Amino acid sequence: MSVSLKNYAKRSIGAAAIVAGIVSFVAPASAIDPRLCTQHGDLVNQLGKKYGEAVSASGFDGAGNFVQIFSSKTGSWTIAISTPGGQTCVISAGNDWQKEENEPARPEVAS
Repeated sequence: MSVSLKNYAKRSIGAAAIVAGIVSFVAPASAIDPRLCTQHGDLVNQLGKKYGEAVSASGFDGAGNFVQIFSSKTGSWTIAISTPGGQTCVISAGNDWQKEENEPARPEVAS
């Protein structure tokens, strides 16, 4: 197993453990593993304290879920989804986040 893959596995397990540790409720059965879900504020605080992560991008998906990417200066990152009126769930986490400095493509205007 490569060093990068080992770090990813450790980071993912660490993020899951943090979220699981702060969850003090029984979540309803859903497609997302409830052990990785908690209140939004709790997750934001834990990611900031433990990994130095803050929101670096966010938006809504087609189902109305609020998707956020948290990242740190050291390269750790977490992707979380908040469901309307529900919990915030970690869906992925890792290392080596790289911020892209590309401008969005501009549509061509016919002259």
